[in-house]
Amino acid sequence: MNVVIVNSSDIFEYRVNMIYDFFKERNDSVKVLASDFMHIEKRKRECHKEDYLYLKTVPYRKNISFARLYSHYHFTNQCKRILKDMQFDLLYIVVPPNSQARLAKTYRNRKDTKVIMDIIDMWPESFPSNKTNHFPFTIWGSLRNHNLKYADYIITECDLYQEKLNKWLKGTKASTIYWSHMDTSDDAENINKPELSKDEIHLCYLGSINNIIDIPKIGEIISELGMRKKVVLKIIGGGEKKEVLISTAQKNGAAVIDYGKIYDYRKKKEIMGTCHYGLNIMRDTVCVGLSMKSIDYWECGLPIINNLNGDTKQIIDKEKCGVNIQDNDWTWSVLNFEIYEKASVHARLTYQKYFTRKVFMQKLREVID
Repeated sequence: MNVVIVNSSDIFEYRVNMIYDFFKERNDSVKVLASDFMHIEKRKRECHKEDYLYLKTVPYRKNISFARLYSHYHFTNQCKRILKDMQFDLLYIVVPPNSQARLAKTYRNRKDTKVIMDIIDMWPESFPSNKTNHFPFTIWGSLRNHNLKYADYIITECDLYQEKLNKWLKGTKASTIYWSHMDTSDDAENINKPELSKDEIHLCYLGSINNIIDIPKIGEIISELGMRKKVVLKIIGGGEKKEVLISTAQKNGAAVIDYGKIYDYRKKKEIMGTCHYGLNIMRDTVCVGLSMKSIDYWECGLPIINNLNGDTKQIIDKEKCGVNIQDNDWTWSVLNFEIYEKASVHARLTYQKYFTRKVFMQKLREVID
């Protein structure tokens, strides 16, 4: 087949890389329409990849801004113009941004062309506010919702998204394909995990520290655990709320070790190997069924302390790979060293069961074939 993948965000790039690899391994012809603007670092892209067509994108400075929405709208319009002159059998659209969902309507009726939409995140539902059911958020959401019916197949990053979109998915085939990692595979098993203290509780926070993180809740968790054991918080990451997280943790009695941003897998694994649990704590207003950080934790054999509902809570209940703070006895479970040891083993098994590259490829094969 001739396949075109549309993705404007470098946040989703390693998922797109696996999708690209999937089609290339089938000997399909693949092109990726991508942005030349890097969202994470807010700069123009310097490195370019084979089969990627980088479109000149309107830059923006703030994550939450009309400038960003305009940039997305402009990118989608460029894709429309370019796609008119391309021959393809399959159009694979990554959402968000929601404006890209409009491409499904444009190309659904092209002869011998199929459209797949991969919903990796949900906005405005993940916006840290309880007002997303009101204007102007409803207009933002409708860019996606009213175009779902034009896709031949919908892929979602978690089951929770299908529940939230049920009203608009009627009559459309849909399935969930979880996030996965590209190439770390068995490296996690080749790094020795040191013997951890039974008298202290070491927590890891991995990833961006932004507005969707429930920092006051993290403070409460530290305070409760600190009544029984000394708490150490180890941070791998950065963000605009980092100093707030550090000060909150310290005020609630934790010793904080800030490692900053680390991209090397083995270094991250070594740090996480000195921790008992990873923190997966977000505001209850956001719509997230499964976070990328939880997969990172599980891959390294690190059970998680979680407050998300949906997929994450269900996986923890089923696989015993962490602790849900919705449970009344969560504090006792976290402090129980025997439970931790079992959860650590189950964490790695959970990763192997749901989140390896092999599993990802098999799930995508079921959709395409």
